[in-house]
Amino acid sequence: MENKGKIINLKGNAEYEKKLSEMMEKVGILSDEIYEGLFPLAIMGKWQEWEADQPIGGKLNVDEDMLRNTGDKNIDILWELLDKAEDVIERIGIIEKPEKSKDFNPFEANNDDDDYF
Repeated sequence: MENKGKIINLKGNAEYEKKLSEMMEKVGILSDEIYEGLFPLAIMGKWQEWEADQPIGGKLNVDEDMLRNTGDKNIDILWELLDKAEDVIERIGIIEKPEKSKDFNPFEANNDDDDYF
């Protein structure tokens, strides 16, 4: 019996690459929006009493460690989602990173990373 099926190289398919890139950009945007919403959630939730005691115009430096330890189970779950999204972005590797990637190959054809030179 003859095999009549075709093997399609999805990695070389421009439409596939475009769609994957669009999806990964959405993952990145969603991650940014969730991250930006963590502090307001903390202020409206577990940090509400603390926030009420703060002077108007007061400043607070909040770091990731503080946001990861708010004591709010919903924020903890959102952190799990952010960590998973970051893992997906790193594993698929479509979204450009601000610094030079270890996978960068200056000799690869169609390389759009000219800003590294």
